[in-house]
Amino acid sequence: MIKDKKRFTSLENALRLLELLSWDEPELGINEIADRLGIANSTAHRLATTLLSEGFLTKDLHNKLYRLGTPTLALGNIITRQSKLHMTSQYTLESLVQQTNETAHIGVLKGVEIMYLNKVECSHPIRLLSYIGKRNPVHCTSTGQVLLAHQSPKFIEEFLLNKLEKYTPKTITDSQALLHRLEQIKKQGYSLCIEEMHKGVSSISAPIRSPKGQVIASISIAGLTRLSLPAVTKTYSYSSL
Repeated sequence: MIKDKKRFTSLENALRLLELLSWDEPELGINEIADRLGIANSTAHRLATTLLSEGFLTKDLHNKLYRLGTPTLALGNIITRQSKLHMTSQYTLESLVQQTNETAHIGVLKGVEIMYLNKVECSHPIRLLSYIGKRNPVHCTSTGQVLLAHQSPKFIEEFLLNKLEKYTPKTITDSQALLHRLEQIKKQGYSLCIEEMHKGVSSISAPIRSPKGQVIASISIAGLTRLSLPAVTKTYSYSSL
């Protein structure tokens, strides 16, 4: 992925620390925090201690690992409830799940990853390892590909300079092959990923556009790979959600 070489302030590092803690990794130690943030252990310890004193982190006295505190979790719930895109997309996602009987998501580009803003499960959910706030790679998800396809040529060029991790035999790791895929997505208006991140799981995504026509998010469905996938092939407008 694109790596930002800028020097971060203490506040920025504190916020980056909070973003490290997720459902996948709810607890981290000082060494892991320092390594992930690219800072010294002493700096990581100082940041964690400050956040701990303010209640934004808690510390397990037995394993010495840090996790999010109650104030942080409360703020997350408030933000989710107040997010206009999250609220306005709920009915559309529920309708899509009823039509396709597949799990539906709303995703956005967060730096050089995707992040899910909303999710509605179908009646036969499978272990997709997705949830609201979950981040996933761009290059091997339909959400990521459809969002990347609508970025500026410079952003795409810089993105393709990075090594693309292989998750399954079908993951695209060649930059030119991915560029060709992005051009195809932009022409057809949607992205289809067949087992590119998880074996046996496929997804399809379409862009969500702002009133000015800019792609600001994507809507997708995902489920077990079938011979005939239900398709989300139209472009959604923000006002239609």
